[in-house]
Amino acid sequence: MVINTNILAQNAASQLGSSSRLLTQSLARLSSGSKINSAEDDAAGLAVSMRVGAQISRTDAAASNVSSAISFSQTQDGYLDKVGAALSRMSELAVEAQDVTKTTSDRVLYDQEFQSLDSYVYNAATKDFNGVSLFSGNALNVTTDSEGSTFQMQGISGNFLNDPLQPGPPVPPTLGTAMTQVVPGFNATWGDVTDQNGNAVWTAFNSATVGDFVNSLNQALTTMNAGSAVYHADGQLSVTVNPGQILTETSSGGGWTPIFSALGLQQVDNSHGASPVTMTTSLSVAGPPQPFNQLGITTLQGAKAALDAVTSAIAQVASNRATVGSNLERLTYTSSQLATLKDNLSASNSQITDVDVAQESTNYSKYNILVQAGTAMLAQANTLPQSVLKLLG
Repeated sequence: MVINTNILAQNAASQLGSSSRLLTQSLARLSSGSKINSAEDDAAGLAVSMRVGAQISRTDAAASNVSSAISFSQTQDGYLDKVGAALSRMSELAVEAQDVTKTTSDRVLYDQEFQSLDSYVYNAATKDFNGVSLFSGNALNVTTDSEGSTFQMQGISGNFLNDPLQPGPPVPPTLGTAMTQVVPGFNATWGDVTDQNGNAVWTAFNSATVGDFVNSLNQALTTMNAGSAVYHADGQLSVTVNPGQILTETSSGGGWTPIFSALGLQQVDNSHGASPVTMTTSLSVAGPPQPFNQLGITTLQGAKAALDAVTSAIAQVASNRATVGSNLERLTYTSSQLATLKDNLSASNSQITDVDVAQESTNYSKYNILVQAGTAMLAQANTLPQSVLKLLG
């Protein structure tokens, strides 16, 4: 027997350490509900679980996109349903207006309702869903899976009635508005402004904005001490010519419309003036087109034309609803598919990461018993060297 090296105690301590680690691991699994609490638990399983988890997240995002697209299409269909009802009533009014026993006054009354519904139809075409036009006619690509594949949702045009459009009233341009949009007279193409000595005060350039135009003209006039140019928020441009100055426009290219001609002048002569001369003009661009209601049922001929237009619009709206319906059907199937895919991916990930509580509880009990037994045996192994004392007695 030896006392310097207690092999039995070392073996018992090693087994106890192993059982303690297993008990700690089992306790962590039961408390967290996961089989993998650190990379060392299952390195390969952790890698697979991370990829599957990321795919589940992307699938959730795709499902959200599809859900939004479904809401978008349902909103389209809701508007189309009401537009169809309005057009149906308009066709009814157009037929009633063709009654030969109706007077012009009667048709005017019918036309009031007709125009009100016509305005509603036009207004519906301008609606949007979260800032995206419902009836732009543009196709929308909807993300349908975790890999970024898309489904092209057919667009719906809001041009239900073919009434002509006319430009709206002019509106003041901002300083960033391109000069090509400005009314003739301030559409800078080529040309320059010279002073009385023939020196170029300002040279026009292509694609200038209103801000560029005003800033460069003002800078040139100020540098030459010839005057100044100021643009006002209401769209007014003021050009001031200092006393003793003569500004003349010259032309160096085809299509050039002199700037000062918009002010009624091609030359500003203030050489003998005692004070500055200021001229003001308006810059404007065309506003958005506004509907011009050509359709009307105040006459028999107008009622017949309106009926043809409305009947055609009803056919178009019916076709549009069929298109929206096909979009909805495809998106609904895709939504169900994504839900099924997510369930299967979650089940697969669960097999890798989720702990089997019943099995792990059994393991926990086993390791707990082994730890208690190992502790007792280690105590016994540590007492064995004491038997040597008997030999010394």
